[in-house]
Amino acid sequence: MSVLLEIRGLEVGYGAIPVLQGIDFDVEEGKTTVLLGLNGAGKTTTVGAISGLLKPWGGTISFEGERIDGLEPPALVDRGVTLVPEGRRVFPALSVAQNLRLGSWTKRKRGAELKDAEEKVYDYFPILLERRTQMAGTLSGGQQQMLAVGRGLMSLPKLILIDEASLGLSPALAKTVFNIVDRINADGTTVIIVEQNVGVLKHADNALVMEKGEIVYRGSGEELRSGDELRRTYLGGGDEEAAPAVARPTPAPAQAAAQASAPATSDDEPRSRRRSRARRAGKPGTG
Repeated sequence: MSVLLEIRGLEVGYGAIPVLQGIDFDVEEGKTTVLLGLNGAGKTTTVGAISGLLKPWGGTISFEGERIDGLEPPALVDRGVTLVPEGRRVFPALSVAQNLRLGSWTKRKRGAELKDAEEKVYDYFPILLERRTQMAGTLSGGQQQMLAVGRGLMSLPKLILIDEASLGLSPALAKTVFNIVDRINADGTTVIIVEQNVGVLKHADNALVMEKGEIVYRGSGEELRSGDELRRTYLGGGDEEAAPAVARPTPAPAQAAAQASAPATSDDEPRSRRRSRARRAGKPGTG
């Protein structure tokens, strides 16, 4: 696989306070990369810089071999880089369908592709099709997260950055969202997902662990998941089923959310096999 995104010596901060300390990493085309770490590690700052919301102090960001650091967010979305921000940030007074159409605004002249994208979003998240006329502000937290991801997909991204997809969700619903991320990736979109939930490692090709603005571990998702000592050292977590979140403050109880009905996948099934099966089946919830 070729390198889609290349980060070299990236330095970013807020005001006079530095956050990223000159980090380097690559993201391969067609892969899912997870950024893991505690609060304040620099994960959101990293995707903020990639998506153009934050201007780098130093270093370079290259996408498809061209420098993109310094470009404004609309230009980056036009090139195929889309951020699904932490906290969902849907438009509460607009319907589900209207939220999705807003996601497609920069690509509005590509009608046939957008129609296919909308059908695919509703295939990933059938509950959104059922509630397409419902105001987004009346959806449950889980449904709003689905809508936020769907809105991002409507911009026809080559690279989608998903910040804290599982925040505030029940373990079961978080697993559903991660399975959908598998399908999105299997359908050809490169994914960077920011998480504190170690359960995401089952769905990651590559894992980067961040601490105090630096990358302290890089390897495969499976290596980090199966290496108990590695996980304890870098994440401080125990059993991922018993403690799915990494030192995260206890969120408010997640609202009930309708989940896409689908056959369950084995937690120990290799990611490559899940991806292959997702391509063949193309059914909601298959990961």
